[in-house]
Amino acid sequence: MNADQLAWLRWVLIPNLGLKRSHQLLNLIDSPQALFLTPERWPLPDSIRQTLREMNLLGEQHPVHRRALEQLAWQDAHPDHHLIFPDDRWYPGKLNELEDAPLVLWLHGQPECLNQPQIGMVGSRHASANALRHGRRISRDLASAGLVITSGGARGIDTACHQATVDQDGTTVAVLGCGVDICYPKGNAALFRRITERGALLSEYPLGTSPRPGHFPRRNRLISALSEALVVVEASLKSGSLITAQHALDQGTDIFAMPGDIGNPNSEGCHQLIRDGASLLADAQDLLNHLNWRTSCTSQPAALHPLDLTPLQHQVLDVLRCEQQPLDALAFQLSMSMHQLLEPLLELELKGIIVQQPGGYTLSDIA
Repeated sequence: MNADQLAWLRWVLIPNLGLKRSHQLLNLIDSPQALFLTPERWPLPDSIRQTLREMNLLGEQHPVHRRALEQLAWQDAHPDHHLIFPDDRWYPGKLNELEDAPLVLWLHGQPECLNQPQIGMVGSRHASANALRHGRRISRDLASAGLVITSGGARGIDTACHQATVDQDGTTVAVLGCGVDICYPKGNAALFRRITERGALLSEYPLGTSPRPGHFPRRNRLISALSEALVVVEASLKSGSLITAQHALDQGTDIFAMPGDIGNPNSEGCHQLIRDGASLLADAQDLLNHLNWRTSCTSQPAALHPLDLTPLQHQVLDVLRCEQQPLDALAFQLSMSMHQLLEPLLELELKGIIVQQPGGYTLSDIA
């Protein structure tokens, strides 16, 4: 058993100690063991001093100690389970710049990806079909250029970006607002398994920690700190993605935002970022050029030959490029009956160019 690892775990598992106070203590303490050897020496609330005294008195019987041993046992149970401490070679150097840097990181997957160049991709949990499509396209192209895609594992844009990356056989990091042993959202179980094959699930929260509202704004600072640049795909003015952007701004990380429909409230956050000086992002090459990245994106889908489609089908695609449309709205915009559109729409679906979703028809990723 590694004594330093056990001491760090016991430290972070002490109730109500917190990262702010922990970093103040680190300016006074030479090693994590010292916190427990002489608890009376340190500027701590009486309740925490009492906890430290109880831990010394009960030893291995104390709940904090038992919980620390459980975390170590998880690490030993599988080669893809990792506990990463501040002096570990896998600890991301960029996190050291945070005043509240995590003292322990839990990682399920491949730890070497943490120190590879990463691009943060964030956006709405309730994203529009076009935003999801663009998020997948940008992520796929950046991954094909050799960049790691980092996001938060949540529904909407996060999931779309992670999924597009693993489908491209790229590397992606999901920074979670819960323990890495908790699948949230539950529908992402298969995706999370694929992420660990080349990338990682990452958290500063101990195993068994349930997702809570306050965890997600905090994990956002890690997404931005890990990233060379942050891309906001679609966000409302009250979106958590703007919290991530503020962290990025505070950390000196470049921010890119994708413009959207001016009538879509979910685009207002991106438009505000652009007004405030964020770079407008139209495609992955904009970001690669900004980074002077050595590789151009190579996964752009082949353009459809005009002879592959009828004039009516081209008109349909022109409408769907603006936004998702139900059949009746599509018929209205094209001044046609719904019955006249059924056959050309079916052919477009069979070619994989459009897909039908609960809100109507939208372009697929190959369109």
